[in-house]
Amino acid sequence: MGLFDFLRGKNSNAVDPLLKHAERVLDKRAMSPDRFASIEYLCNVGSDEAWRALLPRFNFTVDPSITDREEKQFIFERISEAGDAAVEPVKEFLRKAQAVNWPIKMLRALLTPEAFVAELVDVLSGEETAYQKNGDRKNAAIIALEDCVDPRVAPAVVPFLEDVSEDTRFHAVRTLLAQDDATAAGPMFELLVRDDSLRIRTTIAEGLAEKRWTCAEELREKVVAVVPRIPTGPYVLDAGVLTRPGRRA
Repeated sequence: MGLFDFLRGKNSNAVDPLLKHAERVLDKRAMSPDRFASIEYLCNVGSDEAWRALLPRFNFTVDPSITDREEKQFIFERISEAGDAAVEPVKEFLRKAQAVNWPIKMLRALLTPEAFVAELVDVLSGEETAYQKNGDRKNAAIIALEDCVDPRVAPAVVPFLEDVSEDTRFHAVRTLLAQDDATAAGPMFELLVRDDSLRIRTTIAEGLAEKRWTCAEELREKVVAVVPRIPTGPYVLDAGVLTRPGRRA
């Protein structure tokens, strides 16, 4: 389905104005006042078709940058206030958008915290840990979940400790450490042993020392061999718990 097929397939008398304004919103060469007038028109219509027509505006930029920011901020604010009519269009857009931070911000405003977590967990269920040309969607979802303490987060994020992208693994570590879920301890200690990234090892060591999660016995010898190379130490594995001597627990 093309970008505006959902509009062209409706009754022509009802949707011709929507189609005209939708096309103008996505016209980089349109005069800024004209494009903004179309943005206002669609926001005032406030239907799910109008929001679907507006959301692709976040996929490109226009000059000057202040105009670009003002247009996007205006759409963001209106969608964030729109309620249920905007939820499904934003969910759909998140799964295909190039600029994923905006729809995540919108969903945070539109949904309850529980529903917001459910949506991001669902997004991650469709992502892979293999190489991707653009990993922004999964990274943004993992980063957003760092602020959400919820039992569904750890099971959704742990698989991304295996991601081929160092950035994704790093953000997965941070999000897991923000949870109060010790089920992540095993995968975190395993990553500490095998990952060559110094920032990942450092972040894990600092976090595990703070959380005082216990290392499985079969990994302890490997952990003891690794921790002397972490610059924020010294670290000691004491009865399976990583500590920094001289610092308060």
